[in-house]
Amino acid sequence: MSTKPIHYTLWQIGPGGMEFVVKYYTERFFQQRPLHVYGIRPGQERFFDASKTVIHSGHDGKIRPYREYFQYARRHRDAIFHLQNGGPLILILTLLAGVKNVVYHIHGTIYWKNAFQKLYLKTAWFIARMLLSRGKVTFVANSQYSAAIFREKALPLQPKVIYNGFDAERFKAKKSLRNQLRRIGYAGRLANGKNVDLVIRLFEEAAATHPELELHLAGDGALRPALVEQASKSRFADRIKFHGYVQDIPAFYASVDLFLFLSAYESFGNVIAEALLTGLPTLTSNIPVFEEIYGNEKDFILGDPKNYDAIKQKFLKVIEDFPRLARKAYDISASVEAQCSIENHLRQIENVYEKY
Repeated sequence: MSTKPIHYTLWQIGPGGMEFVVKYYTERFFQQRPLHVYGIRPGQERFFDASKTVIHSGHDGKIRPYREYFQYARRHRDAIFHLQNGGPLILILTLLAGVKNVVYHIHGTIYWKNAFQKLYLKTAWFIARMLLSRGKVTFVANSQYSAAIFREKALPLQPKVIYNGFDAERFKAKKSLRNQLRRIGYAGRLANGKNVDLVIRLFEEAAATHPELELHLAGDGALRPALVEQASKSRFADRIKFHGYVQDIPAFYASVDLFLFLSAYESFGNVIAEALLTGLPTLTSNIPVFEEIYGNEKDFILGDPKNYDAIKQKFLKVIEDFPRLARKAYDISASVEAQCSIENHLRQIENVYEKY
């Protein structure tokens, strides 16, 4: 069994999707080998348990964070570096530093936002491709969808697909079959691309004919003031509740009867899997990765957020027979658990490490 130290490289240490996954790794592997977490920029180092992993953070600046990371990687070049979606420059620096054992974990699907970024990043990925022979690099994607986008945008190779893992038991403990539509819920960041404004609009469509229906929104973000203002202008304002950050998210899922998630982009969609594990009927946008979670079930996919009228029509149609929708959600939870359990995820990650 390999006992090489592992260095988890993050852009910044703090609460977030990738960071929580790394936290699972440190909880699982700290007794087997030395573990380190490195944040390229300053962050919340206390997020990780210092008794289980050594924590490092770089400094702010335009050049300094990259120079410090290169020097760090150079000092530990015989270890395994597990890069969390760091981008081509971090991969280039890692390989130039002489690191021979690299796991590059793909968590996203957005690679550039304008023509300049595309030119720069395409060039960087080309350079990274030229350097791959310097070490053994394993590319891991968190879905077939993110793997396909990586092949298209970054490098023409096939990453190994390992779905995101989380503690399924926390959510299964709250599993129930819903029988009446009384509360609609949303959980996630209140940010651009999440289309929470459309969630509010769909709630209003249903609230007109469901006098007891409420909307509950869990999460925070830059758009909260605008969304609160939107809700305040609704004729159903007294039935729209903002909860902010929710510590016990399984309990939140258990408290609602229908979940709406109309994000414009996701590389996987943990909240979809979490909600389904509680038996919660979950209606989403048509991002391809959601089809990987749903399998052959199509009723949960409302459509493209850019076409609100089409989404509205399907939404109103599927909630007409809510008990049938709820039964489908309850039945699909077993396949979601098999796909996303943290134990399954950790076993696959451990198998990757064993090849070094």
